[in-house]
Amino acid sequence: MTYGHRWFLVRHGQTEWNRVGRAQGQSDPPLNQEGQEQAEAVAVRLAPVSFEVAYSSDLRRAADTAVPVMRGRDTPIVYRRDLREKSFGEWEGMTYEQVRRRYPAMLEELFSERPAFAPPGGESDLDLFARAAGAAAGIAERHAETDGNILVVSHGGTLRAMMVSMLGLPIESMWRLRLSNAGLSVITVFAEGGATIDLLNDTSHLGPGFDD
Repeated sequence: MTYGHRWFLVRHGQTEWNRVGRAQGQSDPPLNQEGQEQAEAVAVRLAPVSFEVAYSSDLRRAADTAVPVMRGRDTPIVYRRDLREKSFGEWEGMTYEQVRRRYPAMLEELFSERPAFAPPGGESDLDLFARAAGAAAGIAERHAETDGNILVVSHGGTLRAMMVSMLGLPIESMWRLRLSNAGLSVITVFAEGGATIDLLNDTSHLGPGFDD
């Protein structure tokens, strides 16, 4: 079996909304100080790796994580709207406790693994999966004639959806994958078809005191 591509998937660094537990979705808070340090740590970790292409969500927290990784390289970062996080609609900016108090029945649906459920004004897991799987397929098709490494810097939900689509897993399994801020996952996609997880949510570059 011959290799096709190795995908290096990085979740963005921490924001203040991550720290206090606010739903971010497609809102655009920047990295906080810890998130900036995490982005630099990812850059050090990936410095020995050459990348044929680099893609990032166009939201600031992902873009500002991708920039240090690609600093000093000739490969430009391609920013894509379809790599944005799942939209949480009216819930964006709210804490878990605020959502629980205001939408208790809907919050229960969110955690019941019903892919068709969407928060008010937001996306369902089916919507997210279709968008993320389409992005992954488009990137793979665009680079089908080469075998270089691919960097994707995005968001927890979007990366989970991409991963289960690439691995042929059911949509319901996506939220069973833990992806920490600035965590690194690596998937090998084979030219003949099929894929394997080589690394899942590795945070060793963030130091022994890291606490997500």
